[in-house]
Amino acid sequence: MTQKSKIIAVIIALVAVLGIGSTLVFFNSKKGELEELSPQEMKKFMSQDGTGFVMYSFRKEDREGYMNQVQRALKNNNVNGKELDSNHPNYDGKKSQSDYGLKQNGETLAYYEKGKLKKQIALDKYKSSELEKELDVFVRNMKEMYIDK
Repeated sequence: MTQKSKIIAVIIALVAVLGIGSTLVFFNSKKGELEELSPQEMKKFMSQDGTGFVMYSFRKEDREGYMNQVQRALKNNNVNGKELDSNHPNYDGKKSQSDYGLKQNGETLAYYEKGKLKKQIALDKYKSSELEKELDVFVRNMKEMYIDK
């Protein structure tokens, strides 16, 4: 086997390994996840992709309960979301959420397409017993209108 043939064989092997690896990552990515992003990560996400569900948390005492309900709605509809917490240590209190790419209000779940706010639902508008149903309807509607179109 010549030197050139060996190099070509190595390149083909690398391409095959990378292709299989990326396929496994794609198929193993869980749906229904709510990924907590730092303010800088959110700003980067909104400027580079900016499409998807985003929860913006404002009140520390309500965050965990809202996150659980949002995550349940995302999982029921087989989609993922991102979350920005205004109480994150790197969140500059002198800045607003728009400095991190968000146009939505606090305590909301929103859907963005290419950085543009399409619609939001206020999490604090509903009783806990009603919120689960309202979130499920919101996520399903956004999915039908923008993701499954």
